Amino acid sequence: MKPIFFKPIYKNVIWGGDKIAKIFKRDLVGDDIGESWEISAHQNGVSIIQNDEYNGINLYELFNDKVRREEIFGTNCTNMDRFPILVKFLDANKPLSIQVHPNDEYAKKNEHDSGKTECWYIMDCKDEAKIVYGFKDNVMAENLVEAVDNIEETINYLNVKKGDFILIPSGTVHAIMEGIVLCEVQQSSDVTYRVYDWNRKDKNGNLRELHKEKALDVIDLKHAKTVHNYNDINKNVDICREKVFNIDMVVVNGKQEDISKRESFYAYIVVEGSGELRSNDISVSIAKGDSFLIPATLGGYKFTGSLKMMKVWV
Repeated sequence: MKPIFFKPIYKNVIWGGDKIAKIFKRDLVGDDIGESWEISAHQNGVSIIQNDEYNGINLYELFNDKVRREEIFGTNCTNMDRFPILVKFLDANKPLSIQVHPNDEYAKKNEHDSGKTECWYIMDCKDEAKIVYGFKDNVMAENLVEAVDNIEETINYLNVKKGDFILIPSGTVHAIMEGIVLCEVQQSSDVTYRVYDWNRKDKNGNLRELHKEKALDVIDLKHAKTVHNYNDINKNVDICREKVFNIDMVVVNGKQEDISKRESFYAYIVVEGSGELRSNDISVSIAKGDSFLIPATLGGYKFTGSLKMMKVWV
């Protein structure tokens, strides 16, 4: 077993920019790259594996190899119908649409896809950056339709800064505003219902499609508006424990060892610093912007250097 690395998948969008290339030192052309899908087995963007052992195989194929699934992805994935997470970087050069994602039950019934709970880790942002998170406190179920029709006056803004972590459960109305680069960990889903898009037009001069009816079906007003900052931590901490995924922040100052668990793979995303990953007589340089997967039966592995990483498992 070896750590598994992937080739990123880039998405050109009207709100994208050029910071993914600049921040992560990638040779990219264009100023409208909004998303880099780092680890994905979703049909709308499947990661190609770069390791010699699996070179050319994609993550969807590897996950659906029933002979190797448990040894690579763990016993918790044995009966799953799809690889459970999707990891991406986003560059919001302009605001994203105000949107909402359905839960699993609604998505499977209406979209033949998974629901989407997601989380954001702010890697870089302008001063006084903001996100949209839910509605103002006076919005209730009985006036939700009116609130959606007047959404610029009823949405709630939160200030964010580098190092902030925000959990966004399915059903939460949200948007990334301009000047933010973040890492997103989410369920493996690509279902988005646009509630409002700032009266923005596509390249053909048409207003982008909205999905208000479905959005009203799935909006949940119950979620607390919380932001936690992990910019100055100097030791490992739990970030979230959810039904759909778990996340720790791993902080390496010099050397740190770990061991895989048979229950689940570990996906790592380097959000700060640089160093090395060593395992089974191999050594790989890793730096900010790198993502990789530790197979469930890999065994022991070690990090050296100065690193801050999100560690994700199910």
